[in-house]
Amino acid sequence: MGVMFRKMVVAGVGLIGGSMALAARKEGLVGEVHGYGRGKKNLRLAQRLGIIDDFFTDETRLPAGVDLLILATPVGSIVPLSRAFLPRLKPGSLVSDVGSVKGEMVRHVERILGKGEVYFVGAHPIAGGEQWGAKAAAPDLFQGHRCILTPTPETDPGACKKLVSFWRRLGARVEMMNPHVHDRVLALVSHLPHVLAFALVNSLGEARVDSLDLKGYCAGGFKDFTRIASSRPELWRDICLANRQAIAKGLGDYIKRLERLRGWIDDGKGGSLEKEFQRANDFRNALS
Repeated sequence: MGVMFRKMVVAGVGLIGGSMALAARKEGLVGEVHGYGRGKKNLRLAQRLGIIDDFFTDETRLPAGVDLLILATPVGSIVPLSRAFLPRLKPGSLVSDVGSVKGEMVRHVERILGKGEVYFVGAHPIAGGEQWGAKAAAPDLFQGHRCILTPTPETDPGACKKLVSFWRRLGARVEMMNPHVHDRVLALVSHLPHVLAFALVNSLGEARVDSLDLKGYCAGGFKDFTRIASSRPELWRDICLANRQAIAKGLGDYIKRLERLRGWIDDGKGGSLEKEFQRANDFRNALS
């Protein structure tokens, strides 16, 4: 199989967007790759690393003939960028994203694109880490990882089929999911853990035990648990705001569990604590 897209634009040439470009180049899926963003330093680095051929920082400078637009910016930018790029996209172009929140975003983008000849299919590759920027991009990032596509009744079947093929050739395991179900799932398995990690790190940062520098006492357990607190702050700000209802519910349930644990600790109920910890131990060991 040869080139699937002649001209690809990646808006947001970071870990995910940059890795998509590298993987697509490696597999021979794209001809030209153009980058869009606000930070020229990062875009110049991406060009030096061979991730993109060139770049632009003004939406009105979208190259002519783009047939694949990947929106890999923080989720708060996806809708306004869709609106800005639409008038400059040719008929038949495919627009997709890599955002961690889908429900309302998909609805807004579909409304912007309407019933025209530019197609949108939401996507979310479940891969990555706390590093960001073009320097973090890797062509094998998606190998063996799940990529969730979130088509709706408004999604063009041909465009969806093409994106499925594209992601599979990038190495991902593709599955379909309703956008709102996606958001409820990701709130629990990804968004909530990030919020908890941020909160725990800040709790330690504000804690005082005599005059000790507590950072020096953070060993493997604390570092492993809070690794994701090194993630990009503005990215997670947007995610929390975009998926606020599902995250708030998850937080509420978690707070109730914490209160129960505190009660058992206060009351010295070792048996209850051990049963709770064993249940968690069993569930954690069953994760693939």
